[in-house]
Amino acid sequence: MNQVGVLKAGSGKITKQAFKSQLAQYVAQQPASKQAFHKWMKALEMASLAIIAGAFAVAMYVSINHTAVPGTTIAAAWFGFPVSVVPLMILVGLHTIVLRASVPSVVSGKPQKFVTGSKAVWSGWGLVATALAVGAFWGTLAWAVWSFDMALIGIYTRIIGTVLGVVIPAAIILGLISGLYKQFVRPR
Repeated sequence: MNQVGVLKAGSGKITKQAFKSQLAQYVAQQPASKQAFHKWMKALEMASLAIIAGAFAVAMYVSINHTAVPGTTIAAAWFGFPVSVVPLMILVGLHTIVLRASVPSVVSGKPQKFVTGSKAVWSGWGLVATALAVGAFWGTLAWAVWSFDMALIGIYTRIIGTVLGVVIPAAIILGLISGLYKQFVRPR
């Protein structure tokens, strides 16, 4: 396949328009069944945005009408909101797996690298696995708050506390060390 696209200066990544052009060329070379699959998946991915909008609308509605609903409903609606992104993530992952090419992200405005073959398939499986983990984590938290399961809420409190108190500061420190190393030890 020929590489058509505009590279961003010094990044090796292509612009969004060039990415779409490469994907269109790639899909045009595929059998009719994969072309039809691509069209259906694009439509389903756009439709799944309605799920996200609906979940946001419900969370906003129960927040605005806070006097008419129990407090656990508001928390459960907002904790459940990240779960609404899961169908889109799974659809994009499956789209990537079956097409064997990276599919442009619906919500990302940053330039991406066009990837095909097994690397794209692994990327798709990674996205599906991430979607399932996100759905499980936030869905279980929303259910725990809704049902007022104090044992499960306690587990989540420890997990979130550990992430906020240990993992994030450690990531910041490692990022600073890495940045200093790149700047002073290995200057480009």
